[in-house]
Amino acid sequence: MLETERLTLEPVVEAHAEELFELFRDPELHRYVPYEEMSLAQHRSRCRVWAARRSPDGSELWLNWAARRRKNGEVIAHFQATVGRDETSVAYLVAAELQRKGFAREGMRVVLDYLRDVLAVREVKAYIDTRNEASQRLAKALGMVQIDFIKDADYFKGETSDEYVFGIGWG
Repeated sequence: MLETERLTLEPVVEAHAEELFELFRDPELHRYVPYEEMSLAQHRSRCRVWAARRSPDGSELWLNWAARRRKNGEVIAHFQATVGRDETSVAYLVAAELQRKGFAREGMRVVLDYLRDVLAVREVKAYIDTRNEASQRLAKALGMVQIDFIKDADYFKGETSDEYVFGIGWG
């Protein structure tokens, strides 16, 4: 478990499925990512996989946290880190009505600190759709810098997506 002033980040287990199902239902949260809506049963299955905290083949750490507001216990965000042999990447989503209130920055800061201080990760990347200005601002606020550009990185929702790669390193 990771904690911030306003959040408790709990490692995802199957019991989080219903709360995460509700969070992930908002299509606005997936405007810039190739995500298809899932059923509750699919969320349960995904949470079971995430609870292992490793990829099925064991080659990567799959770290997923459900973020609860400390003041009322509501799950308002999901934070994710994939730690592989050659690369560590992060992603997040925060409930639409709570965006631009510092929750993403607060949660990502504690995730980055955990990766650096506990897992001894030396570099972290974030792949951000070029249209997602809010995530670009967040990456910069966290001390990340743009290190790459990927033309035609993905195709979803009827259009091509380009991505910026942001990174941060700690020697």
